[in-house]
Amino acid sequence: MPDALPAVLNPAQRWRRPAPAGDRELFFRHWLRNPLGIGAALPSGAKVARAMARELRLDDAGAVLELGGGTGGLTRGLIAAGCPVSRLVVIEREPGLARFLERRFPGLSVVCGDACDAEALLAGAGIDRLATVVSSLPIKWFPRAAQRAVLDACFARLGPDGAFVQLTNALASPIPAAELGLAGEEVMRIWAHFLPVQIWRYRRPDRGAAAERC
Repeated sequence: MPDALPAVLNPAQRWRRPAPAGDRELFFRHWLRNPLGIGAALPSGAKVARAMARELRLDDAGAVLELGGGTGGLTRGLIAAGCPVSRLVVIEREPGLARFLERRFPGLSVVCGDACDAEALLAGAGIDRLATVVSSLPIKWFPRAAQRAVLDACFARLGPDGAFVQLTNALASPIPAAELGLAGEEVMRIWAHFLPVQIWRYRRPDRGAAAERC
């Protein structure tokens, strides 16, 4: 007879459980409707979620913002890594996926809207400070003005050393960092994923310090 399951799982154990196959089917259906708007055809796997979670700065004040929650693959990884659900805010454009996230993660703050309107969405939610931003948006394909709108809203709320962490399957930076006033670096490349992905970290240099050096 198999061992009985424990009656209670601690939060980290609970969120490390594999995502049901139905999550992939739900995500894929939304991708078929709008492939460029969602980007990847499959949700992020556990290895990607763990790698993104290592970039969190939980000692900094403010919320942790996730852009493009999908079916919650990355959300689950952030929570398993120790980010409290109460501190996590997810912006998801697709209403069906936003409702799914609310059901799947009780207590999670889900803002249904377009991340390109992040300034209005965050202001409306009363969020004026961010510790870290993690993004699964297909930001490479956004018009330059939309890229700037997303990044400006985030960096206006990030601390001096705050980071915008972007998941991409591009082979180079998915945004023109210097043109947008950012410093960027690839922090990890994960080949064992369909498709292979990279994680990029962006920061906005202190303009005052930069002016002094010039």
